[in-house]
Amino acid sequence: MNKLAWKKQITQVIEMIRGLGYDVVQETDVDDRVEFSEKTVYINSRCHPETRFYTLLHEYGHIDICENSADEFEADHPMYYRNADGRTERSKAARVSILAEEIEAWRRGRKLARNRNLVVNEAKYDLHMTDALMSYINWAANE
Repeated sequence: MNKLAWKKQITQVIEMIRGLGYDVVQETDVDDRVEFSEKTVYINSRCHPETRFYTLLHEYGHIDICENSADEFEADHPMYYRNADGRTERSKAARVSILAEEIEAWRRGRKLARNRNLVVNEAKYDLHMTDALMSYINWAANE
């Protein structure tokens, strides 16, 4: 796909995120993330459109967990961090829960793309997901 086609898909995911009541801000060199208190998704605009598309799918996955199944997710994980304080956020259980949410957000993002018939290069999605997850694995192991 060309950049224009990726940008079209980005627009579709942004509209889905906005439909959930969240804004999307694309700025140079921001950290990709969801700020739930602001109801805003931040995406680094310096990245290639295909990478931004995959990241938006992932951030959508986080919103889906929070908005639609946080109680269920919390029940299934040893220390889901939405209720953690500073002390328990550093616990092994909290780190495992954060990693589990990251994995689940990637899974839900891919599922959204499939359900909406959006084009995903599976190998590139897996590579982007793996790189992101390894940063969390390294963080969790080195705390």
